[in-house]
Amino acid sequence: MTATNQEALAVSEATGRWALFGGTFDPIHIGHLRIAARLRDLGFDKVLLIPNRIPPHRPQPQASGEQRLQMLSLACRELDGVEACDIELLRDDYSYSAITVAALKAQFPKVSFTWVMGQDAWQGFEHWHQPLELLEQANLLVVSRPGLQNTSHWQEQQLELRQRSISQLLASESGTICLQTLPELDISASYLRRAIKQGHNIHFLVPDAVLDFLNQQQLYR
Repeated sequence: MTATNQEALAVSEATGRWALFGGTFDPIHIGHLRIAARLRDLGFDKVLLIPNRIPPHRPQPQASGEQRLQMLSLACRELDGVEACDIELLRDDYSYSAITVAALKAQFPKVSFTWVMGQDAWQGFEHWHQPLELLEQANLLVVSRPGLQNTSHWQEQQLELRQRSISQLLASESGTICLQTLPELDISASYLRRAIKQGHNIHFLVPDAVLDFLNQQQLYR
């Protein structure tokens, strides 16, 4: 993410509302892309798909960081405003979201950021690295199912203080939480890895360009 002086100036002047969608993406699949496309429909100017290098809350990915970044780049080719971002792959430490947001905020000071997470991640958000510091620099969009349950006392406090509608979140610089129901497909990366290992057909579950890459690299076999 280096830049010449002219490019650095353009970076510092970037504006808009960007959604940050992190994960292992091991591999990227249609479910991820449907969420990214829906985020654009909601009003985000850009969606960054951010692959972890060392995920703090799950096993290390099977595919390398370079392979996962290549799959993301292939998957995003035909999606307007959706891009792969290597910021966490460039760090040797754990891929803590609060550190990622702080680094992006320093690089793009005029951009309003929203971190996107699934309902399962939200259930453990209070145990993340510096969750309140993340909320100081970004909003939080939880892709939830109807009737979110099993919230802790800490989460209830945060929702009472910060929960807003999606339109209010889009107008906010930071500190807002929105629970938003988005279309979900019953697909998981772990299911895809098992299916590939067993020789099952995964057409239509990943973009064709990603499927070609998986076959070329013989990943997950």
